[in-house]
Amino acid sequence: MDLHAILTKLFANAGAVGIEGIFQFAFAPEQAFWSEVKAHSRTERGRHAHPDVTIEVTERDFLGIMGGVANVEELFASGRLKISGNMGLATMLPQIIDHARQGGTKTDKVDMNKRYPTPARFSERISASLPPLRSVERRPRSEVSVSEFRSRYLPHGIPLIISDALQDWPLFKLSREESLVHFAELQGITRHGDYVKKTFSADRDFRSTSMADFIASLDTPASKNADGTPPAYMGNNILPAQLMQQIKHPPYFEQSLFIAPRIWIGPKGTLTPLHRDDTDNMFAQVWGRKSFILAAPHHREALGTWSTSPEGGLDGCEVNPDAPDYQRFPTSRDVNFLRVTLEAGDLLFLPEGWFHQVESVSTSLSVNFWVNSGRGW
Repeated sequence: MDLHAILTKLFANAGAVGIEGIFQFAFAPEQAFWSEVKAHSRTERGRHAHPDVTIEVTERDFLGIMGGVANVEELFASGRLKISGNMGLATMLPQIIDHARQGGTKTDKVDMNKRYPTPARFSERISASLPPLRSVERRPRSEVSVSEFRSRYLPHGIPLIISDALQDWPLFKLSREESLVHFAELQGITRHGDYVKKTFSADRDFRSTSMADFIASLDTPASKNADGTPPAYMGNNILPAQLMQQIKHPPYFEQSLFIAPRIWIGPKGTLTPLHRDDTDNMFAQVWGRKSFILAAPHHREALGTWSTSPEGGLDGCEVNPDAPDYQRFPTSRDVNFLRVTLEAGDLLFLPEGWFHQVESVSTSLSVNFWVNSGRGW
């Protein structure tokens, strides 16, 4: 295979998704290439003197990624792909690969650090048509059948906490010490610094970290660092393949609809500010406790919502639900914020379009499942 031609094609239009930098690929000691990504990208053989990101991976695994039979995040988590340099830029690699595999046609450049107007969604019409929700129902798993979930909660986009939902998860039954055996040799990406103020920004301080070492460090966590920033957070990492046998997919959707599950690990005080996703979400609390602040989809304008791209998708909010600025956003007074706390063993159904802020109340490990349910499309 001509690796030079493949990399040239991969990065040809990467600048169109708002990415600039020098990516170096080292396939073997004497086999390396680098690509400079700009409005007009170029790829050269050899090693670059000052790459922004260096990716070490075998030729076989790289060809598997480009052929769609291997996942760059899974290879990284298992230690088969190593990354050094600007981890914030490196986290954009899956997006570059998806863009190239979908055709890689040129589009207007998207600035990943810019805030775009947020398009309306069908889920906003659904929530606006229903009576205001005053609380989130909590029901034990034994009382919530799949058919009831699909007829009562799913079509109307109504959040639900299902308790005692993880009793058949091996990971839930393991002590933290026992679980470290399963995290050995795995790696993840941690967020550092003021990642709250840089939500969805490519400028965040990301670092490559051993999962086992990071979990061991949670024994002496601090709710805030000396400079006032939140503690390090291993957020939104793909669940490594080695852990798939330790969990169970929730039974409320067909398994083929699930996106690869994600894992979230951190001490007390980690915070993801108010935002919304573009798919339904099943959020499982494995260790510890997490608090959620929720707001219905139709409050988009009242919350000062902005998007990371002109088409929407990941939508952040200007309004802080803990301290709303009513002078800037007077209609936020009308928003009914719902506050819930997930205990270990809980499963939260978070419908597409629902705004949510998430904070760790204690040392926490969570697994979430985004679902391509097609609801509202």
